[in-house]
Amino acid sequence: MAETVTFRLDPETARILRALTRRRNRTKSAVIKDALRDAWKSGASEAEPSAWEVYSQLYPKLDPAPPGPKRDRARNVSRLFKEILIAKHRAGTL
Repeated sequence: MAETVTFRLDPETARILRALTRRRNRTKSAVIKDALRDAWKSGASEAEPSAWEVYSQLYPKLDPAPPGPKRDRARNVSRLFKEILIAKHRAGTL
């Protein structure tokens, strides 16, 4: 589905557009479409690296994980909660 866009041109840009349409023997719409596509292609060539490329460059610089089991609070949440409650009870702040 085509989309219509309307905009105003300053006199200098309008003159350039008229000259391009005569020189290339094309419509104003076609000249503007080509210019937009060319601008998009030139910007796409200078694209930023993806997240994976950045991570792959940074990964060797990261410190390795410490050996041994990892401490997972989610596995011990009920025990940790009970310890907190007992400590508050003993301190008299429960």
